Amino acid sequence: MSTVLEQIKGQRILVTGATGFLGQALVQYLESHGISVAGLSSRECDLRILPNVLEVFRHIRPDIVIHCAVQGGGIGWMKDHPVESGLDNYRMNTNVLDASFQSGARSFVGVSSACVYPKYGRLPYVETDVWGGYPEPFNGPYALSKRAMMDLGRAYASQHGFHCTFPILANLYGPGDHLSPDRAHVIADLMLRANNNPETLSVWGTGIAEREFLYIDDAVEGILSTLTGQAGGFYNVGTGVSTAIRKLAELIANVASPSMGISFDSSKPDGQLRKVMNVEKVRYECGWSARVELADGIRRTWEWYIQQEVQ
Repeated sequence: MSTVLEQIKGQRILVTGATGFLGQALVQYLESHGISVAGLSSRECDLRILPNVLEVFRHIRPDIVIHCAVQGGGIGWMKDHPVESGLDNYRMNTNVLDASFQSGARSFVGVSSACVYPKYGRLPYVETDVWGGYPEPFNGPYALSKRAMMDLGRAYASQHGFHCTFPILANLYGPGDHLSPDRAHVIADLMLRANNNPETLSVWGTGIAEREFLYIDDAVEGILSTLTGQAGGFYNVGTGVSTAIRKLAELIANVASPSMGISFDSSKPDGQLRKVMNVEKVRYECGWSARVELADGIRRTWEWYIQQEVQ
């Protein structure tokens, strides 16, 4: 990580979605290492409108753009807002990529998600599997907007030599996550439920589905490591370990209250039954591996969450 930080010292970095969970963590990390960061939120620029994006980017003239901004939420939000999750993100992703190139940036990092992978495919996913079939339908429009950004980035790299990389993130969690029920990721959502009902933790689905979880600090360093990757490269950024939702619920219930029971609502969807990525490429090409184990990350996240409740 120190090598990447040395390489980008003195560079002007623009982070979109800078007030969101991931963007805020990236900005704080970079600033703590003395690196100049311009953070952009939706209040300052509507990324869905290309002329606005071009004007802001030409004013800032970033050397590196890290695109974290999304229109999204948990599986419930995605299910209820397929148009917004698709159309808004198509516009944002392609506009930010194009404006990065036109404003003279030397690198673009387009943060992607494991939801880009097909619902049915070989596991663990390797980066070439992105094109192997349609994603989980609840995430379909959002996932395809990410695929469009990634494919267009490869086109910019091929035609113009523009350095674009695309970290494909596992499910994020950690301090700073969204705490509104409609936007919370799965771990934050379960913590909200555990706090609201200390006797029984209610979980969507049967609990058999498995997901890969990535602590926010690891995500930040993993994203930055891809700046050393190949132009047009896709990089799985995760732990390479899948955890059943039932096991996840047990870990959260244990830190919240050891006597807490767990109930499963099988009328709600499980989504894709198993999703886990092969993370060898990012380790080999970018020298990065996740460090925070899930049980430790959940403990840290719960401690942060309780502090928010106290405040």
